[in-house]
Amino acid sequence: MDVDRASDTVATAPPRKLRLDELLEHLAARGDTTVGDLIDGAAEGGFGFMIAVLTLIAIPFVGLSTPFGLVIALIGAQMALGRSRLWLPRRARRRPLARAMLDRVRAMQSRRTRWLANATRRRYEMLVQPRLVGLGVVFLALGLALPLPIPGSNLVFLIPLFVYAIGVLERDGLWIALGHGLAVVDAGLLAVFGKTVVMVIGELVAWL
Repeated sequence: MDVDRASDTVATAPPRKLRLDELLEHLAARGDTTVGDLIDGAAEGGFGFMIAVLTLIAIPFVGLSTPFGLVIALIGAQMALGRSRLWLPRRARRRPLARAMLDRVRAMQSRRTRWLANATRRRYEMLVQPRLVGLGVVFLALGLALPLPIPGSNLVFLIPLFVYAIGVLERDGLWIALGHGLAVVDAGLLAVFGKTVVMVIGELVAWL
């Protein structure tokens, strides 16, 4: 009898949800939402939450990788400096978030939710070192901000940024380690294409 009850409980138990999904659902249910609400709702996971949302938004906007990269770099810099909560100017915190944008992020995330929920869990937390992750985020975000003349180059940086974000949100050290590995791979790619990168930086500086 006890075995039958246990099996029924397991069968009817709801599937595990990602913290990212829970936060997005909570914000959507509130109606009018600001950037500050988004940060406060994520609490100590605000860094990972903001990085995840920004990377999901940035994926379809290939031509806008530079502003997205710079914003993510600022978030990573705060992690690297050891801040426990994400700081934004008051004006930025009061900025409203369009419901359509949140719905689009939720739709993009929902396609991967089941797989991500099964692939992540709280583990190897000694690897979740915010300062080190912050340095990796800054490096990747600055790479994203560079207007590299390489097709699909934004995804090369967006994917490890999203991996870092999930690792921070879920306190999953294995995903953090994967993020570090992808960052190293990106560093190697930048070294290979170093000449192109130097040329692009020179043109960017001249334009500024």
